[in-house]
Amino acid sequence: MAVKARKRKVSDALDNRKWVSDIRGALTVTVLIEYIHLWELLSTVVLQQDVEDSHVWQLSTCGQYTTRSAYKALFIGAVQFKPWERIWKNWAPGKCKFFMWTVAHDRCWTTDQLARKGLPHPATCPLCDQTQETIDHLLVSCVFARQMWFTMLQKFGQQVLAPGLDEESFEDWWANASERVAGQVQKGLNSIIILGAWNLWNHRNCCVFDGASPSITSIIATTLKICIYGL
Repeated sequence: MAVKARKRKVSDALDNRKWVSDIRGALTVTVLIEYIHLWELLSTVVLQQDVEDSHVWQLSTCGQYTTRSAYKALFIGAVQFKPWERIWKNWAPGKCKFFMWTVAHDRCWTTDQLARKGLPHPATCPLCDQTQETIDHLLVSCVFARQMWFTMLQKFGQQVLAPGLDEESFEDWWANASERVAGQVQKGLNSIIILGAWNLWNHRNCCVFDGASPSITSIIATTLKICIYGL
């Protein structure tokens, strides 16, 4: 469908629906639907000759244009990345936050990812030696990880938020745990979870590449050291 260019005012186009004659081209089903929709919208428009035109920005409540409302309009209909606030708005160091970003997008080179690429990989999780390793298994459903989280959160009096036996998704557990607290406690909890996950990943790598033995004490000591002194 095309619209023939004409130098005509809006009032002229609405007079006896002259705007219809400007439409040219093949009238497909989609075009006909849009045409009927436009007809319905224009059928209720009544122009008042003695009233000045007013400009209303429909994307803001005040009717005035703002850069903020225009920026938000760019994301209308977009898929929202849910954990972004938990990842970026906390006290954890930047490189730990970036690691969580890769976790959220399933971009960590765990056993399942290596197997998918045909690369050498451990047969089972290097921390529990019970099942194939995925990022969710490593961070929340592994028996080693669950014990680590309970012990870690117990240090801060939040052991009730530790993952249970039925937890399989790290993101779901983290979201539920974060929602159960608020304010500065929530910000602190998110920071601890990020640091714990980051140190758990580093410890896993030490076990795989350096032959280290799994040690919950080591992970907790490193995490607490970062909490107190920073990186």
